[in-house]
Amino acid sequence: MPVFGQFELIINHKKKKQWAASVGDELTSERHRSHVEEREHQKARSQFQSLLTDCRIDAPQGLRLLELGFKRGDFLRLCRDAGLDAVGLEVEPGYYQRLKRECPELNLILYDGRAVPLPDASFDLIASFQVLEHVGSLETTLAECIRLLKPGGLMYHVLPNYHSFYEGHYHVFWWPFLSRAGGRRYLKMMRKYTLYYETLNLVKPRTLRRILLRHQDAVEVLSLGQDEFKKRFTPDQIAKVNHPLLRGVLNGIYRCGFLKKMATGLISVSECYYPITLIVRKKEADASPDT
Repeated sequence: MPVFGQFELIINHKKKKQWAASVGDELTSERHRSHVEEREHQKARSQFQSLLTDCRIDAPQGLRLLELGFKRGDFLRLCRDAGLDAVGLEVEPGYYQRLKRECPELNLILYDGRAVPLPDASFDLIASFQVLEHVGSLETTLAECIRLLKPGGLMYHVLPNYHSFYEGHYHVFWWPFLSRAGGRRYLKMMRKYTLYYETLNLVKPRTLRRILLRHQDAVEVLSLGQDEFKKRFTPDQIAKVNHPLLRGVLNGIYRCGFLKKMATGLISVSECYYPITLIVRKKEADASPDT
């Protein structure tokens, strides 16, 4: 065979390998996207069911709900499909534009981080998942939620507990007593520290209790998550802990019946549970006295 013909065969063979590799990459990427989408859909279904169960809602149809930080929009779409009048609030333009493009029929608001552009007493439910640790002002956000709730309405927020033994953003074992400066030193010692840490609100149950005490005339705190933690202390929930040693300890506790009850009780009482599930009801307005 002429040299040129051999060279052409080699080039064609390389092109076929490159094409096969690119097709393989596309298939792998497609499988990864499919896996991510299914995982996010499953997470949204779990969040929706937890909301209904924890807030004891039997018939959600027709309720007006506001989600803070909708990201991909999976939870918001699920609420819409279940018959709720769902509104989404987002500070990230990228998330807002993408979901607006994919679901133009959804009621979405791009939020500037200040006062929410909605009237008082607008919603039966306000929900967020892993959002309150990222807001600029926790006090302002909770005050706005109280303002936006109808009398008798509920707010439902799930967020990390920095009085626990786990840090979910860095996937590390955590110490409940750490201050912000102590947490910074600890992460640096573990070579995990990034400036992202400085953007986080290190929320603990007592943080929320202190803030909401200022609004005690307007709201009633139904839960900070102790009972929800005990109900969800299951292998499926433990599997979500992305720290092998801590996950192993929790699995060991779960398998030991008498130890499980004692340990979960102690963790709840000491407020070292994870995550925080904040459930707050806005009080009904006092009836006007008869004249």
